[in-house]
Amino acid sequence: MMTSNSASSVKAKRLLNYLVKSPGFVSLKEILETFSISRRTAFNWLKLINQTLRQNNLDEIINVPKYGYKITNQTKKKLLADTEIIETISRYSQIKSVNAADRQIMIVLMLIGENKYCSINVLARKFSCSRNTIIKDFKALNERFPQLEIASSRFGHRIISDESTIRRVIYELLLYQNKLVFKFIKHLDFSITEAKTIISTAQKQLEMTFSENSIEQLAYLLTFTRWRIEHGLCVSSTADLEWIKINTTNVLFTCEKILQSLIGKKVPRGEIVFLSKFILCSQATKVNCVKADLYHNLDSIAQEIIFRYEQLTEQKISYKLFTQVLCNHLYATFFRVKFDLPFSSNEVDEIKRQYPELVKFTAVACAPLEQFLHKKLPSNEVALIYLYFGSVSHKNYQDFSDMDKLQRAALADVLVVCSSGIGTSAMLYQELSKMYPLIKFSLPLEIRDLPQIFKRSYQAKLIISTANLTDTVYPIPVVNVRAVLTKHDQSAIEKLLRQKIPRKIEHNESAVNSLVSIINEYADVKDENGLRMSLDRFIFPKNQKSVHYNLPTLSNLLSANHIKFLHNNDDWNWQDVLHFGCEILEQDGIIDEYYCEKIIHLIQQYGPYMLIANNIFLAHAAPDTSSKKAGIVLILLDHPLVIEACQQKEIVTCMFVLSPGMKREHEKALEQLVDIVRDKENVLRLLKAKSIREVRQILLCF
Repeated sequence: MMTSNSASSVKAKRLLNYLVKSPGFVSLKEILETFSISRRTAFNWLKLINQTLRQNNLDEIINVPKYGYKITNQTKKKLLADTEIIETISRYSQIKSVNAADRQIMIVLMLIGENKYCSINVLARKFSCSRNTIIKDFKALNERFPQLEIASSRFGHRIISDESTIRRVIYELLLYQNKLVFKFIKHLDFSITEAKTIISTAQKQLEMTFSENSIEQLAYLLTFTRWRIEHGLCVSSTADLEWIKINTTNVLFTCEKILQSLIGKKVPRGEIVFLSKFILCSQATKVNCVKADLYHNLDSIAQEIIFRYEQLTEQKISYKLFTQVLCNHLYATFFRVKFDLPFSSNEVDEIKRQYPELVKFTAVACAPLEQFLHKKLPSNEVALIYLYFGSVSHKNYQDFSDMDKLQRAALADVLVVCSSGIGTSAMLYQELSKMYPLIKFSLPLEIRDLPQIFKRSYQAKLIISTANLTDTVYPIPVVNVRAVLTKHDQSAIEKLLRQKIPRKIEHNESAVNSLVSIINEYADVKDENGLRMSLDRFIFPKNQKSVHYNLPTLSNLLSANHIKFLHNNDDWNWQDVLHFGCEILEQDGIIDEYYCEKIIHLIQQYGPYMLIANNIFLAHAAPDTSSKKAGIVLILLDHPLVIEACQQKEIVTCMFVLSPGMKREHEKALEQLVDIVRDKENVLRLLKAKSIREVRQILLCF
C-alpha cells in the first residue's frame, strides 16, 4: 500500500504488513527490535503509514499508551481484500512535481485500478495540489477522453464506462507510448515477457507479421486484459463476431487460444472478439489472414489511392513493393475504421503539424477507401497513410534480402533501427540521408538484427533508434528519437555525430564557432548544439526545398466570372461541360487548346478518379506547357450528369476545372479547396447554392 518512490516507504510497507498480520497491539519496543531501527525512524514510518491510510480513506493506526499500535479490524479487512489494487495504485501516491498532463493520466489510471469513488480531497493530497487544480484536471480529462464516463457524486469521482471503453483508453495510451501506462501495467504482477512470447508465437497461426511496436503494445494490452478478467471485469459485446468469422481465417480461433493459454481457463466470447479486433487493427508488415475478396478489394484500392496521389502531387511512387507495403497497411486502417478503434501516436501528431498541405492531398487520394468503408477517414489515419507516401524513394523500396541488409549495415557509419513499421523507418532513413549526405546510414533495421551485426566486423559508430534501446546493451552509443524527428532529436543526433564522425559533418567549423562565441557573449544559450545546427543549416543550406510564400489563393483564382450555372436537361455530357470550362480558361490565356484533351485522355484511360467529394469532380492534368498559369473554373449543374469510363461510373453536379500552372502555383488554392470539400455541410451548401454571390461566400471565407 505504501508508495514505492523511496527506500523508506518500501521499508515502512513492511511495518504496515506486520501490523496487519498482528492479532493485537504491537509495542514500540517490539517494532524497534523487529526492524532494528531507531525511535525516530519508527515514528517516521508510522507517520508515513498514517498519511497513506488517510489518502485511501482508511482509519489511521490506533496508538494506546503502554499497549502500543494497532490497525483497526475494519481497515484490516479492507487492506486484505484490496491488497493488489491498493498496491498498484499506491505506486502513484505522493508524486510531486508532475506536469498537468501526467497528473491527469495518473488520475485515470488510479480510477481504473481502484474501481471505486475517489474524492477530490484525496487526490489533492496525493498530488500536493489544490482542489481547483484537480477539478480542472477532470475537465481536461473529459476533453481528452470524451468516450470515458466519469461520474461525480458526494463520494467523489468514479469511472462508470463499460469495460470495452476502458480497454480502448488503455490502448490509446499504449499507442502514444505513454510511460505511465507502461509502468502501471508492469506493476500488475503478471509477466510481460510471457505475453510477448505468446503474441510472437501466434503470428504463425494468424499468418501475420507484426511490427515490434505492435508486439509490445499487444503484449501490454494482453497483460492488462488478463488482470481485468481475473478481477471479473470482462467485455461482453460480441458485435462483429459474424463479420470476423466470414472475412478472416483463424483469427477468432487463435485469439481464443491466446487468452486460454494466458489465463488458464475458458473466457467469454466477448473477450475473444475484442482481442481479435485489436489483433486485426495492429500495424503489420504481412497480412495473410483475410479472405480473398477483401484482399482483392484493398489491393485495388491501394493502387487507386497511389494513382490519385501521383496525379495530385506529381510524385512517382507506384513501385511494386511500395504498392504491396501500402496494401498491408490499409488492412489495419480498414479494420480500425470499421471497428471504430482510433489510431494515435506522437509521430502522427508531428506529421500533421509539419506537412498539413500534403496530408490534405492524401485525404483526397483516399476517397476510394472512404467509399468502400462508407465512412470518412479520421485525420490521424490520413496522416499515417501520408507517412508512407512521404517515405517514398525508389531505393527505399528495392527488394533487399535480409542478408543484403546485414551486409550493408556492416559498412554503415550509423545504424538506423525502427520498430514502428516500414513507413516510419523509410521516412526516418530518408530524412537522415538528406540531412547528412556524406554519412552512410544502414537500411532500416529491426532490434533483432543488431546482435547479428555486432557478431560480424562492423564500422558503425552510432545507433539511431525509434525503439527504446539502452546504451549499455550495445558496444556503440544509442540515441533514441521519434520517427518524425523533432528539434530536440535533431540536436541530440548532431551532438553525437560531431563526437563520433566529425569529418563527415558538412559545415564550416570556424564560421559557426565564431557566431556561437558572439551569441554566447550577449545571451544565455540553453542548447548550444541546437544553436550550432541551426546556424550551420542557415549558412550552408542542404537540399532544402524552396518555400513559396506568395502562391495564389482560391480567392485569387476563382473570380466571379469563373463561376457558372448550367441548366442540364440531359443535353450536356461530361465532355461538353469540361470543354465549356476549359474554353473560359483558354480565353483568359491560362491554358492552351490541348489541355482539355489531356484531361479527357486521363479520364478515358483511368476512369473518373478525379472525384474529390460526393458529386464534386476536380478535372485537371499534370503541370506542363499546356497549363500556362494557375486558374480555376467552377460549373454547377441543376441536374446531375454521369461520368462513365473504364467500367466506372460517377454522378456529378459540380465540376471544378483546374489548371495547376507550369510550376505548381495551384498548391495553396488546392489545399483550401480540399479543406472545404472535406466538410459535408460545406458540400451540401455548395450543391444547393443558387447564385454566384452565395458560392463565393461558401468558398472564399477560408
